[in-house]
Amino acid sequence: MKLLAAFLKLIRYPNLIYIGLTQFLLQYCVIAPVLANSGERPSLSVLCFVLLCISTVLVAAGGYIINDYFDINIDIVNKPDKMVLDKIISRRWAMAWHTLFNMAGVSIGFIVAWKIGQIYLGFTQVLCSLLLWFYSTSFKRQVLIGNVVISLLTALSVVVVGFYEKQIYESLEAIMSPAGRKLIQIIGVYATFAFVISMVREVVKDLEDMIGDSKDGCRTIPIVWGVLPAKRLCYGLLLVLQVLLLLVEIRVAIPGWYLAIAYLLLLVQAPAIYIWFLLKKAHLPEHYHKVSSLIKWVMLSGILSMIFFKIYH
Repeated sequence: MKLLAAFLKLIRYPNLIYIGLTQFLLQYCVIAPVLANSGERPSLSVLCFVLLCISTVLVAAGGYIINDYFDINIDIVNKPDKMVLDKIISRRWAMAWHTLFNMAGVSIGFIVAWKIGQIYLGFTQVLCSLLLWFYSTSFKRQVLIGNVVISLLTALSVVVVGFYEKQIYESLEAIMSPAGRKLIQIIGVYATFAFVISMVREVVKDLEDMIGDSKDGCRTIPIVWGVLPAKRLCYGLLLVLQVLLLLVEIRVAIPGWYLAIAYLLLLVQAPAIYIWFLLKKAHLPEHYHKVSSLIKWVMLSGILSMIFFKIYH
């Protein structure tokens, strides 16, 4: 049991559940209802959709493993009590699991792409796998680029489901149809939300891990720019998030989605404002860890808002 618990911790199983939940909600609470209004059905069968989710989760799990593999020296300083590699699971086994997960994830991605007749879509998982590798080996130790890469991958976990929808990949005419334009708008909003909130969390994590990162020679934003500029970047991103949410609320007020507006105000906007105040006062690793944990809840509540598309359609 100890080994299983360590393995689940290594692959960050709560984050994998979050990825799967995000894709499920997008497919069945957004894409399916929007297409149903136009008398159409999603391009992916249930089996293909499940395989796509498994593919994404496997690639993500491989990314978490390789990240810990190259972060051993940092984790010894920042979180020695939470380490799994070298204590319970050997680095050799970690690399083996990373390779297995990546090969399986990429292969399944190509199978799904082949099933819908768009084989080039399989390279999406190849790109994700490569970005996760280079993030772990190089990008995360460079100022800003690592944060942007992870945030883009977070957004891509939302967008990738849309890539496999014929209303988006089939033709310009399909894209410009009412259903196509609506799907692009909705997916675009959620992808932007995922990118922005992920960027905030990545910078906050850099603030939390400054001591270990500096000893390992990392050039993260707070180390290179300073703590105050890093916080100011987070404030700017949180402001962008508030503006995005306000625009969404104005848009959904037109058809009278008042329950959705109340949800966004109470469970997304208000906590985001609270994050701003917590971050302003934060100056110790445990403070930043608290902020990071709250950001994860905001990410979850934001993604769960997809349920309202199912309710109002």
